[in-house]
Amino acid sequence: MAPLTIIVVFFLWVGSLLMVQGGDPTISFEWKVTYGTISPLGVPVKGILINGQFPGPNMNSTTNNNVIVNVFNNLDEPFLLTWSGVQHRKNPWQDGVLGTNCPIPPGTNYTYKFQVKDQIGSFMYYPVTAMHKAVGGFGGLRINSRLLIPVPYADPADDYTIIAGDFFNKGHTTLKKILESGRNLGRCDGVHINGK
Repeated sequence: MAPLTIIVVFFLWVGSLLMVQGGDPTISFEWKVTYGTISPLGVPVKGILINGQFPGPNMNSTTNNNVIVNVFNNLDEPFLLTWSGVQHRKNPWQDGVLGTNCPIPPGTNYTYKFQVKDQIGSFMYYPVTAMHKAVGGFGGLRINSRLLIPVPYADPADDYTIIAGDFFNKGHTTLKKILESGRNLGRCDGVHINGK
């Protein structure tokens, strides 16, 4: 189903034309991806930060929002994000999967543009190349219901994003070398919950 677009045209008595166009709301983000020191398990590790944060910023959207994320890659290697489980509207090639999207080269930026569908719930974005996800570059993405869409349950009292995952006290380049040598990573050093 295509998004609703309203076009209103007024003819003014002086003969000029005024055009007003309405559409779905747009939310915009500007992210700077950098290295930084993180210590989820008490051991300093070279991590990947988004706007200086580990995990990255939460994205709070509403169904049918147009989402624009301008990502500046300040790493010394290519970087690629995916929006896990989010069905993209209008631009399905913006899903961030390697082969559909090319990684963002170092020192450049790329602007993701997509529209979230009626998928109310919590999702996650994360990097998909070079073991980057093991040391950051991820965060939560929430899609809320529009007020016009009735839901069969009461509004929640509050919402929290919880991101839990394995963590190794090694950098992503070390982890990548271990896998490329044909060895197993073994047991993780611990589990982080929201980066702690």
